[in-house]
Amino acid sequence: MKWLLLIILTPSLFAAETTGVQVQGSCDIKVIPDRGSVSFSAENQSKDQQDAVIKTNKQINSLKERIQKLKLGEIELKTTQYNVFPVREWEKDHYVNKGTKASMTLEVTTSEIQRLGDAMVEASKDRFQNVGSMSTFLSLEKSQSEYLKCLDVASNDARKKAERLAKKLGFEIGDVINVIESPVQASPSPVYAQRTMMAKGMMDTVQVDPGTQKFSTTIQVTFSIK
Repeated sequence: MKWLLLIILTPSLFAAETTGVQVQGSCDIKVIPDRGSVSFSAENQSKDQQDAVIKTNKQINSLKERIQKLKLGEIELKTTQYNVFPVREWEKDHYVNKGTKASMTLEVTTSEIQRLGDAMVEASKDRFQNVGSMSTFLSLEKSQSEYLKCLDVASNDARKKAERLAKKLGFEIGDVINVIESPVQASPSPVYAQRTMMAKGMMDTVQVDPGTQKFSTTIQVTFSIK
């Protein structure tokens, strides 16, 4: 009979030890991105495949040289697409071979977001017509730094809420029993560029606004009740 009594009381004792109050702490801030990128695509078509490939490579290499001379901060140049394919068009009742089309895309990434406009100006000199939308994002270093800051904000918010409840309801909070975090990752966002015409004989410029990105996290914290 004594053993039966022990089994009945154990769950009650465990429940008493884990009794607590659960609150949610949150952080929602806006962060200025420190990295930006834009893509430029070159495309050439010719009856001779080699000619199409050579023209496309030459156009991309010329743009690389122009952009490298800009000496953008922490620059990365990466070829993201390279395609060579035959072009056929339907005429009357059959397909007609129109040659070969070669395309290549160059992605430019830099820490000097506002100077991406300079890269666009250089691309216009090489007659690039296919320019992808610009995007901004956080570098790994800044992402980690902002994450820790946001975690501090959410933690303080959770404790303040628990202390407020304790004051209003007449109890004291103890140690933390459990913590569950739900971070929201910042994703690349489009930015907008405005082309400005300069005086005659001077180069056009492109003004870029890096904008802001949302960085947030929430944590659920359970405090014990004394």
